[in-house]
Amino acid sequence: MKSKIKSFVCKTAQTYIRYMLYRNYSAQFKRYLKKHGFENKEAVGEDAYIAKWKTLCPRVEPYSYRFFRHYCGNSPNIVPEDIGRSYIETVLNPPVFRAAYSDKNLFPILIGKDYVPRTVVCRINNSSLLDSEYKLADKDLKYYIGDLETLVLKPSVGTCSGKGVMLFRKFDSDYLSDDQSIVLSKEYLYSFGANFCLQEGVQQHEFMSNLCLTSVNTIRLCLYRSVKDEKSHVTASVVRIGKDGSFLDNAHAGGVFTGVDVATGKMEKFVIDQYGNKKDLWNGVDFSNSNFIIPNWEQIIAFAKYIGSRIHHHRLIALDIAINQGGKPILLEYNIDYFSYWFYMYTNQIVFGKYTDEIIEYCRKNKQKCYH
Repeated sequence: MKSKIKSFVCKTAQTYIRYMLYRNYSAQFKRYLKKHGFENKEAVGEDAYIAKWKTLCPRVEPYSYRFFRHYCGNSPNIVPEDIGRSYIETVLNPPVFRAAYSDKNLFPILIGKDYVPRTVVCRINNSSLLDSEYKLADKDLKYYIGDLETLVLKPSVGTCSGKGVMLFRKFDSDYLSDDQSIVLSKEYLYSFGANFCLQEGVQQHEFMSNLCLTSVNTIRLCLYRSVKDEKSHVTASVVRIGKDGSFLDNAHAGGVFTGVDVATGKMEKFVIDQYGNKKDLWNGVDFSNSNFIIPNWEQIIAFAKYIGSRIHHHRLIALDIAINQGGKPILLEYNIDYFSYWFYMYTNQIVFGKYTDEIIEYCRKNKQKCYH
């Protein structure tokens, strides 16, 4: 009896969540169609799009297709955001395994210390302050900081889009927040939260600095580990670029992004914001006359595939990678939910590329019974 009640509650909650996602994304893309002056009526290729995604979900909203076809063509492989969240991510990245994998404090263990920014101190599950070896940090804070010029303080769980991330710079003998309103101290760190990491600030490659001097500009890669060959494949990519004066590169924080050819590392000749508005000029850089190619692209792709081999329980990963001054890729973060398919579709890319049918078929056969 208990199992039947649990199954009923679970199924009801799942149905409600899926319906709300459908409704919210339908409303969002209706607004975007109106905002851009695009027609909100059945479009060429819409039948094929509906038929393809209906194998996963009986209700397919058409508005994503009607909107994104203006960016990546009349492809049935345009991903409906609600189906991506409800039917793809829940199968490829089972929710039961997400919490630990998403904790940034575990990245040095999962990925390796040489591939992530150096941890100065951290806090895990309301613990005392811990050092980079996860031992009690009972010495003065400056002992662990050493001679670093910049530090980044970030929540280690439950955040996205750069929320809560703080930059500290060295002023004389103190470290002050970017707006100089907070002096870094152990007391402040304990007030910051129960889960966080204080890391060395990445000094980025000159090429990336030229896009925006004040932000660490990152490469966002879509990585899929195939259910057929167990190999990791990079299927789409963008570069995120901050706005001069901000240290965040997130589109939701006023930044922009541009597409990157996965095969070559060549960047598009425009940037675009979170609402789909294209620009040629950003931070004084004219992208329309550029032929930018990201340095060490093959190394970055190999690095991404290595990370994919370390995240054993999840097959769909969005990687945020910086390039340090020496040209080495550094993992800042990866995401295994809230995948943001729109990033890639805005920049003329089919998110899953040639693996779209493989993913749909696998997810159709392995639909999750419950989110929990």
